[in-house]
Amino acid sequence: MKRANSLRRRLVRWLLPSLLLLLVINGVLSYRGALDAVNHAFDRSLAAAIRSIAERVYSLEGNISVDVPYAVFSMAGAGVQERIFYAVIAPDGKLITGYDALTAPDGLMVDAPPRIVDSHYRDESVRVGAMKKQLYDPALTDGDAATIVFAETTESRAVMARELFLDNLMQQLLLLALGTVMLTVALSTAFRPLLELRDAIRKRRNDDLTPIDEEGIPTEVRPLIDAINHHSERLSGMLMARRRFLADAAHQIRTPLAVLGTQAEYGQRQDDPAEMRDTFAGLIGTIRSTRRMADQMLALSQVESVEWSSQEPQWVDISRLARDVALELAPEALKKGIELAFEDGGEACINGNAQMFHELITNLLDNAIRYSPRDTEVVIATGVTHDAVLLRVSDHGPGIPLGERDKVFQRFYRILGHSAVPGSGLGLAIVHEIVLAYHGTITLDEQPGGHHGLIVVVKFPCDRHAS
Repeated sequence: MKRANSLRRRLVRWLLPSLLLLLVINGVLSYRGALDAVNHAFDRSLAAAIRSIAERVYSLEGNISVDVPYAVFSMAGAGVQERIFYAVIAPDGKLITGYDALTAPDGLMVDAPPRIVDSHYRDESVRVGAMKKQLYDPALTDGDAATIVFAETTESRAVMARELFLDNLMQQLLLLALGTVMLTVALSTAFRPLLELRDAIRKRRNDDLTPIDEEGIPTEVRPLIDAINHHSERLSGMLMARRRFLADAAHQIRTPLAVLGTQAEYGQRQDDPAEMRDTFAGLIGTIRSTRRMADQMLALSQVESVEWSSQEPQWVDISRLARDVALELAPEALKKGIELAFEDGGEACINGNAQMFHELITNLLDNAIRYSPRDTEVVIATGVTHDAVLLRVSDHGPGIPLGERDKVFQRFYRILGHSAVPGSGLGLAIVHEIVLAYHGTITLDEQPGGHHGLIVVVKFPCDRHAS
């Protein structure tokens, strides 16, 4: 089973190793700092011991005398178990007193402060200091500066540095523990608004798609809330369209069903074969119109859904598509004796959904054929301007009065006096939805010169046609 992707776990997984790494780095730096502090304290005693010995070194007529005070041993190693080494070296390099092979650091200056460094003596780590003292004895032929060297082992320094380091480490661990507790409390407090938001959403009704209130929501989470609100708004629009569609469908389907029921009951009572054939012909006509209305209602439902708009768009040649639709509807035009013409304006491509454009052209051309009288002409034309792709359908039917042109885009709306032509009032509503989806415009106009008829012009922005 896949583990949940927890923000708390992710933060802990990133923060704890980082804190441990910082603790290690801080421990190294703390130990070095403690060792430097201990060396600084011990070096002061070491330098004092060297100066005390230097004060007791003098020369008279070439004889160098040294009187090492016992106090320097307690001064350098008081209270500790350290081994102490010293040496006083004559100007010619010979040992006057002390331990042999105990060498002084390089770079000593006469009468300069003692120089103290880390070194090794007899396979032991020592801290060694030295200085040169001028003796002012003319009898000394190889110079008159004696070298005083003093060294002590470093066990006490290491022990004290370790104690200081451990004390500091305990403090650091205590601070880390307190920081972990504070981090846990801070994370719990930081995630509390999210938990409250979760509870608020869980308590909502199934049909509640109102926007989530952003008050009290952390700014880091607001982009997510904005996205959820935007998605809820789209879902709300889709659900409203579905409810409206179902309500309209339930209302509109009653009439043809009632007509079918009446025709069937009437035919059942007939004994005359001719009357029965007429009744069945009426039944077939009603079934066809009902089927067409159902097809258009399904098409409208698909147009109003968000599913087709999320499909991958493709370049659609409106000219070729219009010619194909004209060929599909040519038999219907021939039945009514209508001449169907196509004016090709060249390649006119739009980036979109081919099925939706097919539905748009089909509804425009079908309406023109339905409402045109016999022995007239219906023309479908396409073209491209500098800023738009055009689709034009013209007929010689009754047209649409100026006051009705905004209403015909409503669903199930039919103009009074046009009931003789079978239809559902959905064709232009479907066309209007598709045009709006592609940010286009649709205009209805009458034939020039006062002639009967309607001209429908659809324009799509040029940024949707191929270059």
